[in-house]
Amino acid sequence: MKMLVIGVLAVIAIKYVTRPKLTNDELLYLNGGAMSRVNRGIRNNNPLNIKEGNNWQGESDTNIDPVFEEFEHPKYGFRAGAKLLRNYEKLYGLNSVRGIISKFAPSSENHTENYITFVAKELGVNSENTLNLWDDDLLARMLHAMSIMENGRHYSLSEAKKGVELA
Repeated sequence: MKMLVIGVLAVIAIKYVTRPKLTNDELLYLNGGAMSRVNRGIRNNNPLNIKEGNNWQGESDTNIDPVFEEFEHPKYGFRAGAKLLRNYEKLYGLNSVRGIISKFAPSSENHTENYITFVAKELGVNSENTLNLWDDDLLARMLHAMSIMENGRHYSLSEAKKGVELA
């Protein structure tokens, strides 16, 4: 039995270690001898699944994922999200859940209406209400709600707050 387990581990290691780039949304890894699935945003410490394109503070030195940013710690992913949403307001005048989510999660890639409805409900606002993105507590709650849409209930509100504090 021991030899069989070692053989299976070797096959798994060869299959995943020799692959130069990840092409799927999940990475298999061994966790206490059992296979587990890790969501891409969690693996990348990127709670909002922000795409590559900026030189963000806290970016990881490893660049395995060709599409999405990879951060050293989730707080840097939340920081990037805070910067991004505040820039949406400054550059495009977007300051409602509907406006922000429509740009951040376009319908060509997401179920945008579901995303808008969920975030507005989590914030306790109408999706058309004007938001004050300079209110750190509100911004952290919005980022946390967005992280739930992107990665499930993995990250805490306190982690989102740490990222906003860095922004």
